[in-house]
Amino acid sequence: MGNKSTATVPVNKKRFMEVLKLRKCSIRKLGDAYDEIERTEKTIRRYLDKGEMPPDLLDKIAKFLNVHPDYLSGVYDAKADRIEDAYLHSLFHSSINPEKYPYLLKARRDIDYNSYFENILTMNNITMEHFRTLLPMERVMFRKEMVVAILQVVAKHFIHDSLGNDLADKLSYCEDLVDDFDPFSYFAELEGIGLSEDDIELPPDDGEPSDFEKRMQEKYGK
Repeated sequence: MGNKSTATVPVNKKRFMEVLKLRKCSIRKLGDAYDEIERTEKTIRRYLDKGEMPPDLLDKIAKFLNVHPDYLSGVYDAKADRIEDAYLHSLFHSSINPEKYPYLLKARRDIDYNSYFENILTMNNITMEHFRTLLPMERVMFRKEMVVAILQVVAKHFIHDSLGNDLADKLSYCEDLVDDFDPFSYFAELEGIGLSEDDIELPPDDGEPSDFEKRMQEKYGK
C-alpha cells in the first residue's frame, strides 16, 4: 500500500520569518520546543521550504508564536492582492501586522457558542430542555443578560481585554442592547424569531403597512 499524502495548507515564508524575528525566535527554537510543537527542526524547515505544512503543525507554531495561523499562511496578503484599487491595495498591505492578529482571535473563533452556552447552563443545573420552557423573547433576553453579567465581572477586574479594547465601553454597549430587540440578531435567529433581509419589503404606495410590518406587529407588537 502506498503512503497516504498528508493534507497541507499554504505557508507564506516571508510572513513566517517576519514573525520569528518579531518574537526573537528561530526555526531551531521551534524544533527545540518539541513538547509543544511536536516536530523537529528538520521537519519544520522541509515544510517551510515547500511553502506548505499540515494544518495541525501550522496551528501549533502559530500558538507558540502568538499569531493567527491565517497570518502565517498568507491569508491576509491574499485578500489584499484581490483589491484592484492601487491606493487601497497599498493601504491594506501596509496595515498587515502580526500584532493585529494574535492567536486569541483563532482560539475564540474555534469556540462553539452553542456548546459554551449549554455548558454554562449545565454548570448551574439547568438543561437546554428546561431553558426552552421560557418564551422565545425571554430566551433572547436571557442570553443577552448572561453576556452582560459575565462582562460585569470581567470589567470589574480588568480595564482592557487582551486585545486592548476598553471593557467599560464594551459593557456599556452590551447593556444598552439588553432592552432593544433586534429581529436580525444572532440570538433572535437562534430562538426562531429572527428575520432575514429577504423579509424586508418596501411599503406599498397606498400607505398601508407592508407584510413585513404586519409580521413585526404580530410577533413583537411593533
